[in-house]
Amino acid sequence: MRLLVSRHLENFLVLYEMRNMRAAAERKGITQPALTKSLRTLEDEVGSDLFKRTAKGLEPTEAGEALHRYAHAIDQEARFATLDVQRSTIEAKGLLRMGVGPALAVSSLPRVLVDFYEKFPNVQVSVETGITTVLIEEVIRGDLDVMISARPDRPLPEHFAAVHLFSNRMLAVCRRDHPLRQRARVTIEDLCQYRRVGFLDDHDFDINAKKTFGRRVENLTAAIRTNSVSVMLDVLAATDHFAIVNEIMVPRGKAQGLLPLTVDDPLWVIHIELICKLAFIDSRPIKTLLRAWNARTLVPSTH
Repeated sequence: MRLLVSRHLENFLVLYEMRNMRAAAERKGITQPALTKSLRTLEDEVGSDLFKRTAKGLEPTEAGEALHRYAHAIDQEARFATLDVQRSTIEAKGLLRMGVGPALAVSSLPRVLVDFYEKFPNVQVSVETGITTVLIEEVIRGDLDVMISARPDRPLPEHFAAVHLFSNRMLAVCRRDHPLRQRARVTIEDLCQYRRVGFLDDHDFDINAKKTFGRRVENLTAAIRTNSVSVMLDVLAATDHFAIVNEIMVPRGKAQGLLPLTVDDPLWVIHIELICKLAFIDSRPIKTLLRAWNARTLVPSTH
């Protein structure tokens, strides 16, 4: 099935998405005859038609649907295999699509990317920041190759692997002259008297908060939600709002006059993991990424 790991597979993926030969050819930047020939070559390889023509355009056959279920995985594995084969020259060329949590993006990630780039100077790295619940869906769909974030509150598909990197506490933070800072210790009820700033679509936060605080969590609903760490910190620095964040964000927050509060109720611990397809876990790019993260990631002191 050597033709599956080729431009023919890429052409098939575009055809599956566009369902139109002309539109797919334009997307790929090739002629329709060339795209038709590519499709026929792939169909000869799998021994079946992959599309049927209808009044609405191209519709995948059963074989086409079956191939599509594996197409993203095949495409990813081919790209990582290419990187791995080239490891002896340290001149690998390719693309690594990475998703990371917001706190990691403003703390450990830049240094990790520098280390990774030293090993793979010709690899294009695409980085997306997001909440765990969003990133895990993109990894499973094949839109991301790897994610580094809090452990998702759901089991992974059997063909995916997770590697534990480190664990961190969650902390309540607010500006240095916040009224709550006049107290030696604060309770969750004290926090609930002020507005919280949170991340968009952070369903894992809601789950952990409910497990930790029970019905009291109803008063912790975020008044402001954002995907930007900068926006969150700016709002906290300018208002009496507070946030419950990963302790790895504390050094960045201190630079803007934000400090952690001593809370009577213990907050939860989150576990940061690298998650990718099982087939990728032993590839040189992923191993290099793991080594870089383990070498560079330091859990900050919050005192």
